[in-house]
Amino acid sequence: MLVRYAVDRVETTSTVWMGLTTGCAVCHDHKFDPITQKEFYQLFAFFNGVAEAAMDGNAIAPPPIIKLPTAEQEAQQKSLEAQVAALQEQIAAELAKIDYSEPPGASTAPAGPHEFVWIDDELPAGAKPSAEAEWKFVSQLDRPVYSGKKSLLASGQGRHQRVFLEAEPLVVGEGDKLVAHVFLDPSDPPKAIMLQFNDGSWEHRAFWGEDVIGFGTTGTPSRLAMGPLPEAGQWVRLEVEAAKVDLKPGAKINGWAFTQHDGTVFWDKAGIVTRTPQAGQRFESLAAWEAAQRVQPSKRLPEPVKAALAADPPTRSDEQKALIRKHFLEHAYAGTKDLLRPLNEQVAAVNKQLADLDAAVARSMVMADMPKPRETFILVRGAYDKKGEQVSPGVPAVLNAMPEGAPANRLGFAQWLVDPKHPLTARVAVNRYWQHYFGLGLVKTAEDFGVQGQWPTHPALLDWLATRFIDSGWNIKQMQKLIVMSGTYRQSSRVTPELFERDPENQLLARGPRFRLDAEIIRDSALAASGLLVERLGGRSVKPYQPEGLWEAVGFVGSTTSIYKKDEGDPLYRRGIYTFWKRTSPPPMLTMFDAPSRETCTVRRARTNTPLQALVLMNDTQYVEVARHLAERIMTEAPSSPEERSAFGFRLATARHADPDEVAVLARTYSEQLAEYQSDPEAAAKLVAVGDSKRNESLDVAELAAWTMVANLILNLDETVTKR
Repeated sequence: MLVRYAVDRVETTSTVWMGLTTGCAVCHDHKFDPITQKEFYQLFAFFNGVAEAAMDGNAIAPPPIIKLPTAEQEAQQKSLEAQVAALQEQIAAELAKIDYSEPPGASTAPAGPHEFVWIDDELPAGAKPSAEAEWKFVSQLDRPVYSGKKSLLASGQGRHQRVFLEAEPLVVGEGDKLVAHVFLDPSDPPKAIMLQFNDGSWEHRAFWGEDVIGFGTTGTPSRLAMGPLPEAGQWVRLEVEAAKVDLKPGAKINGWAFTQHDGTVFWDKAGIVTRTPQAGQRFESLAAWEAAQRVQPSKRLPEPVKAALAADPPTRSDEQKALIRKHFLEHAYAGTKDLLRPLNEQVAAVNKQLADLDAAVARSMVMADMPKPRETFILVRGAYDKKGEQVSPGVPAVLNAMPEGAPANRLGFAQWLVDPKHPLTARVAVNRYWQHYFGLGLVKTAEDFGVQGQWPTHPALLDWLATRFIDSGWNIKQMQKLIVMSGTYRQSSRVTPELFERDPENQLLARGPRFRLDAEIIRDSALAASGLLVERLGGRSVKPYQPEGLWEAVGFVGSTTSIYKKDEGDPLYRRGIYTFWKRTSPPPMLTMFDAPSRETCTVRRARTNTPLQALVLMNDTQYVEVARHLAERIMTEAPSSPEERSAFGFRLATARHADPDEVAVLARTYSEQLAEYQSDPEAAAKLVAVGDSKRNESLDVAELAAWTMVANLILNLDETVTKR
């Protein structure tokens, strides 16, 4: 993959900046242009030291990246960081007051099995209870309670359960047992009770009583029989060996269910008997905590604390000892739980805000060089695993030499590209600007300035524009102004039959440009005419309307690359430049108007005119919705007569006044459509409901539908999608 990345970058850079087809030299010397295979790999060497992974793991922003927070986000970040600092100062002040000493008889040996209570009076941290049945904790005033101040009451007919998920997990160790305490109401006993445990799957169950709770398969860990019902009228301790319900060491239980069939049951004090330290577990002894960390280090420990614990106690520095002691007192010592827990929860809450803020900050992928670049070799016949002669970064000998003092890296390469002595960069750039405005460059083959490319129609003009561009300090805006204010550009695009026969492509520039707009511009101009276009600059890519299922055939199994979820609201109406682009499945609405797939660099698009394009303009959801909004503008912003409204809509879409004959056709079309929709109100309502945006409820549905069809006709005109 790294070879393909570097090859693509050489080919793209050569096309964009130099108008050269250097990719022809990947396998052998170029057959037409004076570029050798060695020179290709010298260019390749500039990109072969980029610090990146061969596969990005489908990450949204694979490194290296830079973060681009707004001024508001930077201010929020500073405010939140100040809050964290203030809380940390409070915690430090409280810690300074603690006079801790190791309890007598504390042992550094690994702790034996102990009971860790997970559920008692309340659910575990982070637990999200199911709405299937109420979690009703009752007090000991009139109900049985085993531990603490409350127990869980579960009562009902048939199978019912109390379930939660997403709790801070229990970690299962070797030989562990899961425990719970139960009290069966002697006046209303159940037929069966069951404990269920979730580690990503619910297939870990144990039951007592009749086999009437239909989860899992009897005789397997998914429905393990534990014997008869416990004795009613008293608290009974239930124990389930984790291994017998297929919970292996290392499993993380994040969900628990108390299940029963009929009856009234009280549940209390549930958890695990284990040697494994659990999240949130508190210790009376620093030595005991260290022993527990040796058995299973917490993944939440900061790296400096992990390193300090890993050092042999006799060799630890005073700084390491202080670090360990501080972390223990702040996060694991039972004596500070009530004192520091509220402060730590506040720190966690503010840190979450910081994390959410950081996730919202825009990121941009950048290129960074490795400390030591990879060695570069000529690849025999372009095969990544067949290395030939080793080469260093360099440029083709036929062009200008690297500027004096330029480094042999991408910076030096960039300096070479914009060196005024470079014969191609400025010419290629101004030729592309010319192509943008005239539909055709002074060099028609904008992607190929080599021997196989077409000779410039006006070489002196190309040279003059290139020189002017360099002398302006590569001022792109000034170059655009120069072209659009020229007499050549401001000519009428009208053409006589004789001139068209002589120069159909207008290469001699005897008239103004006339060509079909690019796909994105067609969509943007339609949105603009309707008033739907959202003109806000910047932001994330957006996913407008697209037929369902297009990504499924080209997405990786188990990856989000097969899922297309349409956006809602403003993103649907943003400019085409922001449309999310999947190269193996580009947006069909844009592809239909010759937008390239972007799998390879394209600097000159094909332009076709096909019936399918008209079908898109007439039937695509986006364009039907646009037509409705254009119709609403026609009805609310223009005078009331059909003729005046027709002329108004025509001018919005085409930027010229309609001829009387054109107005008559549009007005007649409106009358015909109005009669049809007045006779079929269901069809009218269906038409004006297309798209996510809401229609103007104050407008008559039949009239709106009729004007929608007129607007649809206007947007489908050749003149609407043509630059003239």
